[in-house]
Amino acid sequence: MGKFFNVDVIPDIVNGDISNVINADKSSLDIGGGDLLFDWVEIDVPKGASMMRSITAFMNAENCAYHANSLTDLELVFAKSINGEAPTSMGDVNSAQTGGFDLREHWVGGARLEGVAVTATLSKLTFGIGYMAGTMGNDSGGKGGFGLPLVISLDPESGTNVGYDKLYVAGFIISGRNFSTGVVVNGAITSDTATTITVDGVDATKAFSPGDTVYLHDVDTALGTVKSVSANSIELNAAIASGTDLDDDDVLVNANPIRFKFGFEK
Repeated sequence: MGKFFNVDVIPDIVNGDISNVINADKSSLDIGGGDLLFDWVEIDVPKGASMMRSITAFMNAENCAYHANSLTDLELVFAKSINGEAPTSMGDVNSAQTGGFDLREHWVGGARLEGVAVTATLSKLTFGIGYMAGTMGNDSGGKGGFGLPLVISLDPESGTNVGYDKLYVAGFIISGRNFSTGVVVNGAITSDTATTITVDGVDATKAFSPGDTVYLHDVDTALGTVKSVSANSIELNAAIASGTDLDDDDVLVNANPIRFKFGFEK
């Protein structure tokens, strides 16, 4: 009898360069259709062959208010290390693929995720989009083998922890859209010991969750990681990054607007 397990994956779309996802003048910046959404993320799975059975995801809508422009499909690429060597970077976020030329050696498979339009059933999720992977049984995501289930066999003992192997996933966006939050700073902050950011604009709970990494619209250094969030307040796990001052109406960016759940059978 198979053993089933889930792995949660939360990519970083900022990846150290905030200019990839928002303009310095605070205006929204689309990540272009067909461009890289996030570079390789490492996933530890129990060692030995297994089967990827399901992929679901949730992605914030533009400014956390669902409308047609927010709806786009995603394509995921899976790879493995070879003799402990990771696949080459796919390049920069919001750019066409510039790396990955060794991918034929590292290739494991891929999946297309279909965005689910908001319906009455999902009326409480109008600030985001639900996703599910195509399967070989449907007529969209499963064509050409680009779907589930996917049998994977990885580089032995490549995982971070003993007893695990390492799987890599990178993501591409199909239609251009932005990842602005609409959450802005309410009142300047210059204290090096402050851990709480008072905000207004969009309800912050629609844009941020505990564990998310917070950036300013024009600073490449993260402010910190979310400890808790309410409609008008974001509390960080530690003091705001030293030397980073926040001005009133600065725009906050979430480096982790999409969360995946991968389901495996061992």
